[in-house]
Amino acid sequence: MRLSFGNGEHADFVMEEGAVSLGHAAGNTFVLNARDVSAHHARLIVDARGTVLEVLDPQARTHVNARPVREKALLRSGDILCLGQVTIALKADRDDLVATVVPPETDPAAEAVAPSQPPRVILRGVSGSHYGKTIAVDRRLSIGNGHDCGLVLDEARIAPRHATVEHSARSIYLRCAAGRDAFVNGVRVHSAVLHPGDQVAFERSHFIVEAPGLPLRGHGTPAEFGRGDEEGDSADEATRQPTESSGGIWWLIGAAAVIAAAIAWVIWRGSGG
Repeated sequence: MRLSFGNGEHADFVMEEGAVSLGHAAGNTFVLNARDVSAHHARLIVDARGTVLEVLDPQARTHVNARPVREKALLRSGDILCLGQVTIALKADRDDLVATVVPPETDPAAEAVAPSQPPRVILRGVSGSHYGKTIAVDRRLSIGNGHDCGLVLDEARIAPRHATVEHSARSIYLRCAAGRDAFVNGVRVHSAVLHPGDQVAFERSHFIVEAPGLPLRGHGTPAEFGRGDEEGDSADEATRQPTESSGGIWWLIGAAAVIAAAIAWVIWRGSGG
């Protein structure tokens, strides 16, 4: 995870396992000489749990995605951390880790005749007016401040038709309207391939992508799974193996039947039949 300081207080920093401290006192990993920053304000720890924020001064102003934190919080890429007047965006380690090439938009006419399928992609609100709510993506979800959108965002800089999230087969795509953008894991994008666990932000409104069964980021790309190359190979192997093994089983059964018949004939002959 990368720390990106909003006003350039420090260069971007990629966190690895361990801890970094933040505050205005000398000796902190990052010294922040800004208003409302405590001497020893907070600490970020990267371990098996992920990235954890520990507030060292409970009286200091500390917020994650505009929500106050007094003790601890589990952070993820895309979160906005505020220590007093210092804003720190938590981003993917590199911008190019977020794939921004998506296929052409699905033809709405084809969608109209496509068989219905239950929603399995969900956006869960983690900040803004949709905090704590879940929004299902049934093939395509329109996002904007227009009242006819599936997800209405009351944000000043959000267009009436700002973006869409679409899922098809094993892929999820974000597409923004011309001249518009969003943030995926803290990276500004116009379009992007989404994975479960990604955080998508439109101004103050942040959402986590939930899609059980799809690969997490870094565990294969939806494009690969949608194409079916790897899974198809596995499926072919799975269908071939039972056929080959079942043939062997029938051969054994036939051989056993012949042996049983021969034994029965020997017994019959020995008994004077």
